[in-house]
Amino acid sequence: MSLLARAGGESAVRAAVDRFVDRMAADFVIGFFFEGKDLGRIKLHEFEHAVRTLGGDVPYTGRAIVPLHRQLRINGGQFRRRLALLRTELAGFPEEVRDAWIDAQLLLQAQMTDGTDCTP
Repeated sequence: MSLLARAGGESAVRAAVDRFVDRMAADFVIGFFFEGKDLGRIKLHEFEHAVRTLGGDVPYTGRAIVPLHRQLRINGGQFRRRLALLRTELAGFPEEVRDAWIDAQLLLQAQMTDGTDCTP
């Protein structure tokens, strides 16, 4: 059984992504990144990326992930906050699905963050 099937299929992933993006947009630490942004578009591209990560055959239609996020100057603490919100959203998924989804995010961390952290 594929990771996508173990996750409950595309509809379960879409629902989780929708809640995740809403959670990020409302977050007191990273929510400012989403002010004035099209959350529907962000949800679509997060969904596409997640489904592909889990072995689905959905094309990614967004812009290149790394350059887009590098210009935001995301620091290590902000990236970890995003991961914490994602982990919360994925709590009901099977462990192997959570691990694959989080691991895919971690692979991008060095490329998406600006090399600084929020701690002294």
